[in-house]
Amino acid sequence: MRRVLLALLPPLLLALAGCSYGAEPADTPSSRPFAPENTSAPASPETWLSQVCTGLAPARTTTGPPDSIAGQPAASKQLMLAYLDGRIAGLGRAADQVNAAGPAPVDDGQSATATVVDLLRKQAATLSEERAALAAVPDNDPATIANQLQQVRANAVTTTASTLRDLAVPAALLDEASRVPACEGLR
Repeated sequence: MRRVLLALLPPLLLALAGCSYGAEPADTPSSRPFAPENTSAPASPETWLSQVCTGLAPARTTTGPPDSIAGQPAASKQLMLAYLDGRIAGLGRAADQVNAAGPAPVDDGQSATATVVDLLRKQAATLSEERAALAAVPDNDPATIANQLQQVRANAVTTTASTLRDLAVPAALLDEASRVPACEGLR
């Protein structure tokens, strides 16, 4: 009996080593709602502000959507699609990085941070819908391209540094934010 058990032990160990014990693949940060990734200990206000202000950089933009190229609707469409791709990616990266910073080190900090993450994700989702609608327009339909480009421009959100500061930095941390180098661009 002992020999049988000893003979079965190596295959059993190999099978157990490859087993995932029912674990499911983790969601990607951009596909799940706000849940602070850094829940071990509250960060100091300076550390949190530095992480958040650095994380918001990809969401900043100082220019609006590109202008149409006269007489070239298909080229204008491609230019706008490229712009939207950059904005969507930037907003997604910013949301992920703010989420990774965890709750703000203030009363109801999780709610304050969740609001910013939610807003960034909603802006990215809105622009993704606009992008999909524009991409669906055939290149040989200049009137529809022009109408869709006009709609995209009306709905495109330009997120400025002051807007991000107002959204991301809780009022209780405004004084400390003025002393954090990463937040200088958000003043």
